[in-house]
Amino acid sequence: MDLFELCKKVPKVELHAHLNGSLSEKTLTTLDVPQHLLEGYQIINNLAVTTPEKLNECFKLFKIAHDATASVNSIYVATKHVIEEFYKDNVIYLELRTTPRQESNMTKEEYIAAVVRAIEESKDFITVKLILSIDRRHSMEVSKNALNIILEMHEMYPDIIKGIDLCGDPSQGTFHENLFIEARNSGLKITLHCGEIKNDQEVLQMLKFKPDRIGHGTCIHPNYEGSDELWKLYKSSSIPTECCLTSNVLCGTTSTYSKHHTREWLQDELPFCINTDDKGVFNTSASEELLHAIENLNLPKTFLIDHSLSAIEYAFASEKEKMKIKEFLMDWKKQNQGLFNETVSK
Repeated sequence: MDLFELCKKVPKVELHAHLNGSLSEKTLTTLDVPQHLLEGYQIINNLAVTTPEKLNECFKLFKIAHDATASVNSIYVATKHVIEEFYKDNVIYLELRTTPRQESNMTKEEYIAAVVRAIEESKDFITVKLILSIDRRHSMEVSKNALNIILEMHEMYPDIIKGIDLCGDPSQGTFHENLFIEARNSGLKITLHCGEIKNDQEVLQMLKFKPDRIGHGTCIHPNYEGSDELWKLYKSSSIPTECCLTSNVLCGTTSTYSKHHTREWLQDELPFCINTDDKGVFNTSASEELLHAIENLNLPKTFLIDHSLSAIEYAFASEKEKMKIKEFLMDWKKQNQGLFNETVSK
């Protein structure tokens, strides 16, 4: 068995997956996206990872995916496809995140309900939870309205809607902390896109807020445009970080997989998990992200299953659900221990 086959075989936990960014070319074809728009996916596959042209094409794909899910049926179908693709990649626990949208023929509530319906119909073969996002580019008034809707839907679907996220262009907008305090007090878990670009003051504010998880955490360590003050504070809080290797390489926040800031987390034994971010747009999978980690961060093969065991601890599922999944993973590890003793080819 080669290393990639081992990565695919291991049951996986995915905690940072944007719904619209996870739409594959196959899913977009199902949604009847015009062929000339789908060519962007083919262009990406043929470009070298670090070329500016590839990044430009990636950003075009976000708009294509967004436009393809502008109705209740299309977002329902898209969610079903995304969940099925993660399941086929042997992801056993998945947290999807998305920003509730209003379109000409769809309210934000209808958008959320369509996503929830797709999740509910998948419960027999995979555990999926939903994180709803607030876009940092929006005004306080718009964000407050979004939070009110999120809280209403959380009351309707408390077993599925488990958390809230701050997302959007990190160079714009702000972190409305009071809204996230309200969300926390209403029983939602908090994850924040944090430190994607250098912004020491905001990173400091977010770390002091102590979210349940942070996304990316690129510019925290002093070797990665952060500071000693931020790193010291982060280490004292030990907030789990959602690391997205391919996303960071493609977006230029790290130069190569081997120089990814996750190295600092490994060195100081801090909590983190490996994720896809936008598997469709960045043409990746949970298995491929683990492969990049193993090949570039000097990790043992046992990291593959140990990563799932640690990642489930950071999940927004109930304690009962986490315990059930953890028991499954421990049994799988025991039954497949021989796989990690074999010599595998790369």
